[in-house]
Amino acid sequence: MSQEWIQQSERSNPFTLKLIRWIALHIGRRFSRILLYPIVAYFLLTSNKVVRSSRSYLKRILGRPAKISEVARHIYTFASTVLDRVYFLTDQYDRFDIRVHNAEIFDSFLKDKRGAILLGSHLGSFEVLRALAISRYHLPVKILMYRDHNQMITTVLNALNPAVAESVINLSDADAMLQMQDAIESGYLVGMLGDRVSGNEKKTSCKLLGEATDFPSGPALLAALLKTPIIVFFGLYRGGNRYDIHFELLGEEVNLNRKTRNEDIQTWMQKYADHIERHMRQAPYNWFNFYDYWKDYNKD
Repeated sequence: MSQEWIQQSERSNPFTLKLIRWIALHIGRRFSRILLYPIVAYFLLTSNKVVRSSRSYLKRILGRPAKISEVARHIYTFASTVLDRVYFLTDQYDRFDIRVHNAEIFDSFLKDKRGAILLGSHLGSFEVLRALAISRYHLPVKILMYRDHNQMITTVLNALNPAVAESVINLSDADAMLQMQDAIESGYLVGMLGDRVSGNEKKTSCKLLGEATDFPSGPALLAALLKTPIIVFFGLYRGGNRYDIHFELLGEEVNLNRKTRNEDIQTWMQKYADHIERHMRQAPYNWFNFYDYWKDYNKD
């Protein structure tokens, strides 16, 4: 996996984002969704990287070359989840049909005030989980992320809900890992995304949709170091106003043997990749890694 996702510049400006936010809040979701069509057309016409990465992924998941209408649907699905962030951050859950699956997995953690790693991905909406957990269920959640990546849209949208913004542990901070350890020991659920490699991060090779690609080793290493369970989650957009949130226990305890450390890390991260693939096949247009994920461009 390349560093392309980090190097990509934001294709927006503060005025446009604030305008979209205003329209979403004052005109309503139905009309706002109509405005997504010209946005999709804009990306189809001006962003070869987005279109190319979409085609590459859709060819894998569909088993055949993708039609331009399917690429448009892929981009539209992503744009829909970005728009819906406005409503999630302003507690407008009544607009949606949100179905939570296996939420009872948290009962023992909350009862015993045990921390855990919530491991997500760029499959579906991360925001639906973050906003629901903090605003509706009042779960003790911290989010581990690079605050500077897509800073423009993050700043504009997080202004809608400072409580959500304050839940972030910035990976760019020198003491980010200490903040995470303190949060885990204090009984917090620490959410992170584990399907992209960044910087000089340690990585391991896993198969996804039949071909190897790089996954970060960090989630398995952190879980083993902090002796904390890993719960995977997916906030899948099903179209219209429906979202399905799935929680699944990846491991109650992650043990890494000194002699087989690399193999053990690969085994745990492959389990995670298998969870992603299973849900990816159920909701194929929810994959939001719009860059050369499998390094296909180097094969041309």
